[in-house]
Amino acid sequence: MKVAPGSLWPSREQLCELEAEEREWHPSLAAMQESLRGKQLAAEEKRRAREQCIAECMAKMPQMIENWRRQQRERWEKDQAAKERKARLQAEAQERLGYHVDPRSTRFQELLQDLEKQQRKRLKEEKQRQKKEARAAAMAATETQDPAASEACST
Repeated sequence: MKVAPGSLWPSREQLCELEAEEREWHPSLAAMQESLRGKQLAAEEKRRAREQCIAECMAKMPQMIENWRRQQRERWEKDQAAKERKARLQAEAQERLGYHVDPRSTRFQELLQDLEKQQRKRLKEEKQRQKKEARAAAMAATETQDPAASEACST
């Protein structure tokens, strides 16, 4: 049996396909180096951006720490004021009902709630009074600054 020697070799189309496949799966050394260089540059840029972000955050850190400490201090002061207010109210309630009353009793709790309500009402009235005084002071200040304009309006 004789075999035609031309059939043992790939045709031109097959040869082009094989070369394209070889280029895709086995790139040249220069192509691999270029790809590696691109990856290294991308990694370096990413690292540089991350370092810059860290540096910016570290520059903000003292202010952030100060803000956090201030918030903690304010929260602590608010809690202390609430504890003192509650202790005052409990002392006042015990004074009204007698010192031998159980603080867990419903009568004591009702009196405590009533005292808290009265205190909130007093604070609200005080704020309204201060606002009214501030408004009156502002109006008096505008009248003293421009007496001619106020006289023109009243006539």
